[in-house]
Amino acid sequence: MMTTTRGAVPSDMWFHGRRGGALTLTALAVALGAIGCGSSSSSTSSGPGAKFIGNWELDTVSSTFMVDCPVAGLSGSTPIWGELIFERGVLTDLTETSTACLPPGVDFDADSKGTTLTAPNPDPYTNLPPECDWFLGNDANGPVIIKVSFTSLTFTLLQSSTANTAPTGLLAGTGSGPLIQIDPTTMKPAQTDTCTVSGTSDRFHQMTRQ
Repeated sequence: MMTTTRGAVPSDMWFHGRRGGALTLTALAVALGAIGCGSSSSSTSSGPGAKFIGNWELDTVSSTFMVDCPVAGLSGSTPIWGELIFERGVLTDLTETSTACLPPGVDFDADSKGTTLTAPNPDPYTNLPPECDWFLGNDANGPVIIKVSFTSLTFTLLQSSTANTAPTGLLAGTGSGPLIQIDPTTMKPAQTDTCTVSGTSDRFHQMTRQ
C-alpha cells in the first residue's frame, strides 16, 4: 500500500474508486480547468469496442501501479482505478466515466479485433497526451491532485477457456505530472512536486454490460 516518508500527505488519504472529499469533484475540475472535453453518444453498442462497454471492478485491493512523488515523500503501490466504467464515445470508440479521474476522464480507441483499448496520443479533444486529474484526497491544506499525463495507457482483454466466468482484462500504463495543492478558500492550484506513475497488470472483471 501507499507509504509516506516525510508525511506531507498521509497514506490514508489516497483516493480511488468512488469515495469523495470535502469539496465536490465538479469544483475541483473547475479549479483545474478540466471541464468540457469528453462526451459520450447514444448510438447502439456495436463495433470492436462494444464488448468493453459497462462496469469493470478491480479484482484485488493491491495494485501494480506505483506512484513516486519524491519531494512530498509519497511512494508506493496504489490503484488509480478501483472501477472502470466504459461508455460509447464521440471522437473515440469509448470514454472512461468513473470518478477516479476528474471530468472529463480518459478516452480510448479499440483495436480492429476488439481485444485492446488504447488511450490515443494525442487526445482528439485536447490535442495533448491523455490526462487523468487524479484526486488523492484532502490534507490539512486542502485537496491534493496529481495531473497524470500518460505516455501509454491500455486495457487488454484476457482469454479464458472456463465457461460461465466474467470477462477479465488488464490495465497498464505509464505517466507523470505535477502534484497539485488546491487552496480551499481561493480554489487556486499550486504545484508542490512532480510525480511518476506506472503499472503493468491491474486485473479487472466485468460486472455489467450494455
